[in-house]
Amino acid sequence: RNQWVYVQSSEVPLLPEGKYYKHELIGLTVMTDTNDKLGILNEVLETGANDVYVVVKEDGKEILIPAIADVILDVNMTDRVVKVHLIDGLI
Repeated sequence: RNQWVYVQSSEVPLLPEGKYYKHELIGLTVMTDTNDKLGILNEVLETGANDVYVVVKEDGKEILIPAIADVILDVNMTDRVVKVHLIDGLI
């Protein structure tokens, strides 16, 4: 309890299709559903209600994206892209 546990990434259990470990998402390119590049996913915050993705834009500014079904449309690990739908008030 209240301790960090470290394991080799090769030793963690496989997740079901469509599920990802948070560390796997870091570095993915975040694109809108209109194919505009938002930036790079830099951090995953745990808020209790849902995770929040911290996306860093090319100008260094951050955008906070809630990791909810209405916003996160697709995670493509092959292309390393997260596709999002921006709801009112996000930017």
